[in-house]
Amino acid sequence: MPSSADASRSARDRLLDAAVDVATTNGLTKLSVGDVAKRAGLSRQTLYKHFASKEDLVAQAVLRETGAMVEQVVAAADAHEDPEDSLEAAIATMLRVARAHPLLDRLITTEPEALLPLLVGDRGPVPGAVRAVGESVLAQRLPDLDPADVHRAADVLGRLLVSYAVAAPDESPEVVAAFLARTLTAGLTSSADASTSPR
Repeated sequence: MPSSADASRSARDRLLDAAVDVATTNGLTKLSVGDVAKRAGLSRQTLYKHFASKEDLVAQAVLRETGAMVEQVVAAADAHEDPEDSLEAAIATMLRVARAHPLLDRLITTEPEALLPLLVGDRGPVPGAVRAVGESVLAQRLPDLDPADVHRAADVLGRLLVSYAVAAPDESPEVVAAFLARTLTAGLTSSADASTSPR
């Protein structure tokens, strides 16, 4: 017999799965907690035990989906020791996964205004997660960099990737990733070299 913690986690996961399914079908503006609870096979009361509001449910669903994307990006980066190769693999994976996500595709096509609060600004659940991955990859592969430069570079990269996810560039993810990784690592390493060279 499953423990109450397992049952609680299972209910939360079912609700998040249902929220993604309903939002993919109906969009965010037409998403109702009643439809989500029904899709999950649970009551509205159960939904409200786990999520304070519809907005909280949506934010947590987006954050979970972002987390799944982040896991793939980190795995791609970890497959390479070279900083440029690692960053290129991470960027290409992020762009491919974002383009293939059915909910993101639906919202970009039909409700971009509902998606923007989740993707922009420090309060949205996505920018912080993307920036954290960038910081981790850069800090591990370029350990001599100033932490402030790592943060700035990750912030710029995160903003670019969110922008590309919303409005895909004309070129393939691989071409974009190679250019961004080459440009970013070259700029950061030359900046690090300049700061350590004698004056």
